[in-house]
Parts: sequence; C-alpha cells; structure tokens
Amino acid sequence: MEHVFRELVAEWLEWRPPAMVERELLVEPVEGLAAAVVGPRRAGKTYLLYQTAVKIGRARAIYINFEDVRLAGLSPRHFGAFLKVLAEAGNPPVLLLDEVQNIPRWGRWVRTLLDRRYAVVVAGSSSRLTLREVPTELRGRYLSHVLLPFSFREFLKARGLGPPSPATPASRGRLLAALREYLEVGGYPEAVLHPDLAPALLKSYRDAVAYRDVVERHRVRDAASLELFISMAEASFAGVFSISAAHRRMKAAGFDKSKKTLANYLKYLEEAYYIVALPKWGFGKTSLLQPKKIYPIDPAYIPRGQMGRKMETAVALELLRRGEAPRYFKGRGEVDFVTDAEAVQVTYASAIDEIDRRELKSLAEAVEATGRRPLLITWDLEDVLEVRGAKVEAIPLWRWLLSQTPGRTEAQTTV
Repeated sequence: MEHVFRELVAEWLEWRPPAMVERELLVEPVEGLAAAVVGPRRAGKTYLLYQTAVKIGRARAIYINFEDVRLAGLSPRHFGAFLKVLAEAGNPPVLLLDEVQNIPRWGRWVRTLLDRRYAVVVAGSSSRLTLREVPTELRGRYLSHVLLPFSFREFLKARGLGPPSPATPASRGRLLAALREYLEVGGYPEAVLHPDLAPALLKSYRDAVAYRDVVERHRVRDAASLELFISMAEASFAGVFSISAAHRRMKAAGFDKSKKTLANYLKYLEEAYYIVALPKWGFGKTSLLQPKKIYPIDPAYIPRGQMGRKMETAVALELLRRGEAPRYFKGRGEVDFVTDAEAVQVTYASAIDEIDRRELKSLAEAVEATGRRPLLITWDLEDVLEVRGAKVEAIPLWRWLLSQTPGRTEAQTTV
C-alpha cells in the first residue's frame, strides 16, 4: 500500500487545478481540528477541497481520494505507510481527505492525524459524516460546513454574467431572465453548466438519494412504500407536510406503515440533504410536534412554471446559507418564514394590485405575534407598503438574493 500512497501524492503534486466557480463557502483548516464538508450529492464538495488547496497554497496541502480503486483493501495497519509517505512529501500541514468514509474506522484514522497536529478537511457521503454519525473519538474536534448547490450569486458567476447592474429596463429584464432560469434549472453545478441535461441529472441525483442514501444506508426493506412516501413529500414541496395525513393516505393505498416509520423516512431524506424541513414557530415543545413545512434542496425539483413555490424554495435555501434557522408561522393565516429578525412573506408579484391581500394580513398577524420586522419578497416590486399602520418593505427576489454574501463561519456546527 505504501507505493500506492506514493503514487497518489506524486499525482497530486503534478496536479493542475481545473476551471472552477469560486464558492462562497470558505473552509479554513485549523491545526488539530477536523473540518467536514457535507451537503447534497453533486453539490461540488470535491471542488471545494480543490478550492481550499488553491487558497492556502498547494505546497501546504495533500489531497487523497479514498474512493480510488488502488486503495481497495486499505486498513488501519497501513497507517504507518501513510505517515511515511507524508514525511517524504515534506509533511504538509493540511490534509484533504475525500470519500473518507471508505477508510475502515475512519474516525480513529482522522483522530490520530489530528493528534499529530495536522489540519484535516474531510468530505464524502454526507449520511456518514453528519453530526449524528460523528465517531466518538472526534467529539469536540469536528467542524461541519454545509455546502448547498449554487446560490444565485454563484449561478451568475458560473454563467459568466458578472456583477448585475439593473440600471436600465433592459438590464433589469436580463437579470430577471437569469433569475427565472436559475429557478428552473437550479443550482447543481453540472445542471448549471449543462442546462440541456438538467432534467436527467436531477432525476439521477434524486434516485441516488432514494436508493443509496436511504434504502441501502438504512436497510429499508419496502422500497415501494418509500417511493410512495417520497412522491407524497415532493407533491407537498413548499407546503406543510403532515405525517398523520401521509399515514392515512399510505394506508388507503395499501401500505400499512407506522407513523414512526414514516417519520424516520422523513428524517432519512433530511439527512441525505434531499429535503429541508422547517418547524412551526412557537414557544416550548408544542411547535416541535407540529407538521413541518418542507422544501427540496434545489428549486429545480419544483415542477416547471410554478414560480411562487420556486421563489419560496430559493428563499428557504438562501436563509440556510446565511446561517439562519427559519420557521414558518401559522395562525389565522400563514407566513412563509420567521427568522431571528424578520417575518418574511414571499409572493410572485410585480405590482401592488397583484398581491393577495390575505398574504399581507397574515404578515401583519405574524409581526404582531412574533415581534419581528416585516419583509415582503416579490418578483419585481420594490416599494414600502403600509399594512395595519405598519411599514412593510417590499423587495424583489433578485435584489434580496444578491444583498448579502454568507460569511466565512456561517453554516458551521461544532461538536
């Protein structure tokens, strides 16, 4: 195995970085700590490791992909050979370990590297690298960074559109056209770069989640019941999803699964980063028992043309990129998101007379109940409205999406 390590290190030292869209999520290696890059399949985790190497200087890092066929049969007894080859390469301080879950007892492998004062960045199967799955030996020395598909800012960079300038009606129209394409094609890097292949790519990602990350990973025996559950969840995207209602529907379809099993299905889909489930806003434990509002991990999973649902999904994902933990509000009416500072309603409107007045009444109710500042995100309406004596800022989705760049430490969790 020593000669294999030597080959891989030599290949890395000869490696030249491919063309990459610079991601906004920055991973800063820290001596003695492990940083894990997690997120949905095909979101660009490997390229983020490449980007990390370029930013810190390639001479300071070694990248190893443990899915390489030459590493089949790797075991802890080969650890000494690995250290020897690293020493031959000058002991670079940063190790970038891709598909690390393929190493038997990978947690002990990484912990031993940390004890030797390396900074380690790992990536791989998110279902194996989630905080719930972190090996005991890494507790207290593990940072988790969530990488989602491209934001709208990254989408514009990938398309080479440069900084937007909506100074004229024509330029504003081009910006809205780019936003519409982003909502339809989505943010997965391969789909953005090859939009004609986007539907096939999205289907392949979805199937991989269902059968590799859920069926195989969790040993789900009844794949047919899982498939029906996923289709029901997909029909509820950007809406409230009730396990009790799903249980009744599945029982009527001949699948007598317990509510606990269905709740586990939902949890598995969350862990695989196929869906995002938001709890209801409220106090105490009561809200945690309420039905959740669910979104796909990419707006392209919403059927074409359903712009309102796609807009809402884009806002949900952007809030997560910004380190928010949004909830939904349900009173007499419903408001899409409640954050620490704002109550946010999303509407596909370009003029005041296109806004459903019930949405504004619900927003006013949420503001009164939560004490948050009201915000109305629109398609292309920019104004300040008055609702029940309160000022409500209306801002176009494109402007809101471009208004803030996530910081270096957002979307991180330490265990």
